[in-house]
Amino acid sequence: MTVTAFDLALQTSRDASVSARLEEMSLEEAERLLIEKALARFEGNANRAAEALGLSRSALYRRLQKYGLS
Repeated sequence: MTVTAFDLALQTSRDASVSARLEEMSLEEAERLLIEKALARFEGNANRAAEALGLSRSALYRRLQKYGLS
């Protein structure tokens, strides 16, 4: 039997649901989700979102265009 973070109440059911969803996503779907979340977290500030994601601003803008988020 494996003990998980959820079993120890270190992970909420919401976190577990997001984690399970991530495991089923393609790399591109996960990247798009992370970009959307970073932009929401920083209220649309692309500079701060790019920094949090470890991207240059231009790399973030390329990905925004790629995923139709611009």
